[in-house]
Amino acid sequence: MRAPLRAARPLGVALALMAICSPSAAQRGRLRVAVGETGSSVTESGPGALSQALLHELESRGDVQLAARGRAELVGGGSIVRLDRVTHGGEVEVRCEVSLIVSEARGGAIRAMLRGRAGARGGGDAERLSQSALAAAVRGALRPLGNGVGASLIASR
Repeated sequence: MRAPLRAARPLGVALALMAICSPSAAQRGRLRVAVGETGSSVTESGPGALSQALLHELESRGDVQLAARGRAELVGGGSIVRLDRVTHGGEVEVRCEVSLIVSEARGGAIRAMLRGRAGARGGGDAERLSQSALAAAVRGALRPLGNGVGASLIASR
């Protein structure tokens, strides 16, 4: 009876030391990400709008810190693949699709290729609806990474 208890004690001590000594997410710091090149073959304002949507979405995530490209660990960029506006009666319907690439800042190794689609409909301003659809498409593209963007991408290293 004493032998199993003696064998379990060192294991318990080792687990306790690991829990105390391993750094928490706050101690490790947040993943530094830069927004890289963006493009659009469907609209002239697309690249700037996509950059803004990426910046906004990344800022809202707790495990990501926006950084200058030279200090970043990862770079996110992409393009607007599709942006359609259709009018039905008095309503405008906008459909947007984006393609995003997340790569290592040093070396450029691709960490993730993501796609997102979204739509917006309403009687309001078509430009505002386009921005809403774009933001939702970016959010949808990043959804597979979950809230732990950093953990998801670092784990794949």
